[in-house]
Amino acid sequence: MVLVWEPIKDLPEDWRTLTDGELGPLLVFWKDQRADLEQSGALAEFSTRLAREWSIETGQIEGVYDIDRGVTQTLIERGINADLIPNQPGQKLPELIAAIIQDHADVLEGLFQSVKGERPISKSYIHELHAALLRHQDTAAVRDQFGNLFESKLAKGKYKERPNNPRKPDGTMHQYCPPEQVDPEMERLLAMHENHIKEGVSVEITAAWLHHRFTQIHPYQDGNGRVARTLASMTFIKAGWFPVVVTRDDRPRYIDALEVADEGDLRSLISFLTYIQKHALFAAIQSAAEIRGVHNIDEAIAAAKRALTSLGRPTEPAIWLNAKETADRLMIIAHARLEQIASRLGKEISETGADQEFSVAAKRDDNYNYISRLELPYSPNRDEYARSVIMDIHSNREESWASIEVQAHAIGSKFRGLIALLIAFQGEPGGIKIASDESFQINYAESFDSAKNRFTTWLDESLVNALNIWRKSL
Repeated sequence: MVLVWEPIKDLPEDWRTLTDGELGPLLVFWKDQRADLEQSGALAEFSTRLAREWSIETGQIEGVYDIDRGVTQTLIERGINADLIPNQPGQKLPELIAAIIQDHADVLEGLFQSVKGERPISKSYIHELHAALLRHQDTAAVRDQFGNLFESKLAKGKYKERPNNPRKPDGTMHQYCPPEQVDPEMERLLAMHENHIKEGVSVEITAAWLHHRFTQIHPYQDGNGRVARTLASMTFIKAGWFPVVVTRDDRPRYIDALEVADEGDLRSLISFLTYIQKHALFAAIQSAAEIRGVHNIDEAIAAAKRALTSLGRPTEPAIWLNAKETADRLMIIAHARLEQIASRLGKEISETGADQEFSVAAKRDDNYNYISRLELPYSPNRDEYARSVIMDIHSNREESWASIEVQAHAIGSKFRGLIALLIAFQGEPGGIKIASDESFQINYAESFDSAKNRFTTWLDESLVNALNIWRKSL
């Protein structure tokens, strides 16, 4: 089977339907938080670590090198240093790996400078990105007319001269743009992208479209994935967001989203890039909660100054309370939905003769909470906000018990108007499992109606997951 190449297509006329619009209000929230994080120094530290992670992972997921998670974390924390990379048989030398990662880091730093200088994306600029990203890569794997792989000298900053159509493990061949069509296709790509900017297409749609259509063209012999993620990163950075960090753990979802986009549907890729930005945002907020060590007089004085500066500020601006009000109303919706499900389950299950009882209750404390025992990618703050709605499932005859919980809690040690919702299942066998594919986030800048539109879909999808986990546990 061959996935035949076709010229790139523009966005559909109804492009607004491709996203739920969550990032718009969330960007307002993020811009409100930046000043506080910048003053504390937390944002600078976080940005440095994020840049290092981007620089490492963008090559890791392409197989340019193979660095284990422990070494990766060390490099993120301590900096890009060849002495921290072990010399392994069959791998590039540590000095070369460090040089390639540094190339990536230099490109990312250049992106921020280009954004400040308002440099537009052009063919010459993309050539510069490609040459810089692959500065220390001299060859690329290509196939001859008989399908045999061999190493060929890599032309940096120049379009491909040979076809680069990969064959998947299942035998499927993916045709990319033929070399002779690359230049006109890149012209069309840039013209369409400029149109999207003028039309005010939202950043997540713009970035997803640009990333995917670039990979459809695949203009270079190698390094196309790294350039695509760089272009997507530049799009987000221009809008005030973060670089697009796709980690090795994200790779399966990333590849799946690109394959769905190949079939004409960008929504999975848009959703994935939105997830990446939200993940970075929560990590940035979390960085402010981390306790910074005080080791000398200068640091002690600086810490005291920060503490005294914050004394006169309101700890909870009135507008931040919007998030709590929205969360309260969404939890009422969750409660009603669980009661509907419990009622239907009670009726349907009773017809089978099974001894199952279903009851729903709301909780406002942590005494009955088991999600607290799970590892989450952020710090839940149940002192600031905590609500739970739980559906218990009992079987007196079999003496079994299970439950499905919808929980809302504030994020971070300091409440900043950000609340997350999760759904989890507890039962045997298997213990506790998160049923939500992703947490649902509420921020004070989003209207209730907008949050509700997103929430009802998320709630049902997550409850389906939870009910499937329960069914499989029977």
